[in-house]
Amino acid sequence: MERVMMGPVGYYFMLRVAPHIDRAVIPRTKGRLSSAGFNKVGLVTSTGAKSGQPRTHPLGLIEDSEGLLAIGSNYGRPKHPAWSANLIAHPECTVEFKGPPKRYRAELLTGDARAAAWATAVDFYAGFERYRSSCAPREIRVFRLRPATG
Repeated sequence: MERVMMGPVGYYFMLRVAPHIDRAVIPRTKGRLSSAGFNKVGLVTSTGAKSGQPRTHPLGLIEDSEGLLAIGSNYGRPKHPAWSANLIAHPECTVEFKGPPKRYRAELLTGDARAAAWATAVDFYAGFERYRSSCAPREIRVFRLRPATG
């Protein structure tokens, strides 16, 4: 399946079709089912960096020991995805993934933490490495979403 998703048909599907499916399916399945299968994509709602309005994006999410990883690959395109600017400007967000929506706080990773998270991401989906090459010299943003306290 990963090979298909890394090919031209998979790229088109993930870029143009999957977000529409995910916005409808994820809320109806309590964050468990998406266009990519079970427990792979969640809906992240953040505050728009410029607009200040709520913005919801389906994102592939990777569980790690400290929360969830969100990779700002933007499918290898030259610009950062809009949702990443939103999380930098307003780190508080809501995530619907493997259950009902919960509050999280985003942290842009750097240094060793970013390198470790990137290795986890590439292990999860090898296509991230190809995206890294195609969007160079832009460095792909890597976020850790930690459950909000209080």
